[in-house]
Amino acid sequence: MPRQEESTRRGALNLLGIEVSGIPAVERVIEIPVSSIRPNPHQPRRQFPQESLLELAGSIKAHGLQQPIIVRHLKQPAATGGAVAGPVYELVVGERRLRAHQLAGIKVIRAIFRSVADEHLLRHAIVENIHREDLPFMDRAVAFCRFKDQFHAGKVEAASEDLKISRRTGFNYSKLGTAEPEYQALIVKNNLDVRGSNLLLNLAGKVAKELPKKTEAFKKAINSGELGLPALNRLQDKYFPAPHPEGGKPGRVGKTIPPTGTVAV
Repeated sequence: MPRQEESTRRGALNLLGIEVSGIPAVERVIEIPVSSIRPNPHQPRRQFPQESLLELAGSIKAHGLQQPIIVRHLKQPAATGGAVAGPVYELVVGERRLRAHQLAGIKVIRAIFRSVADEHLLRHAIVENIHREDLPFMDRAVAFCRFKDQFHAGKVEAASEDLKISRRTGFNYSKLGTAEPEYQALIVKNNLDVRGSNLLLNLAGKVAKELPKKTEAFKKAINSGELGLPALNRLQDKYFPAPHPEGGKPGRVGKTIPPTGTVAV
């Protein structure tokens, strides 16, 4: 077989994930066109700040891609009529790196090909991302809830053990990941940590249950400005003032007492 033909054949086998020369293709780094990659429908990350992507794009242009993305082979839908030339891939891990390449105008990207079945795509994406410090907290929470529902019948303890995170972290993720979208948006907008997020959700639930006529006023208050722990504590004092120990006017005394049902952090 002519050398050029053999080289073409070996390259095609590599792209399809077939072992060549004793090296598993799933572990080899290949270069593929950015335009041939489709997004992962189970991507845990929902937030892609433009400033952060621009910084990453600049770093890649200056120093190259340090960690290849992971892709799987994707059969082209019949509707496309095979219009896309060459193999088509679906992203498994690395959407920030892919988007940064697109911003930088880089036409090819280094990738590792892996054979991932449809039913394992969500698992693979979440397992790869859940421990990344740069993945926003709310994105982790939503991804955790999808993971526990699909793979562990909604059981927090089992999902936490599978993902190698603490039981407490799992319950925090479960609580925040199932919160109403309007509260999730407020948590993201105000960059609330676990403590602030739990305080917001507990306070909202308590107002809805015990002071239903004040629900609209409460929602207006939490949307009217910056929402942090000081503001949340003031709202707690306003709607549920603590009795003074000596019978005086209600008000906060000493250390703040967490509202009932707050998850320990």
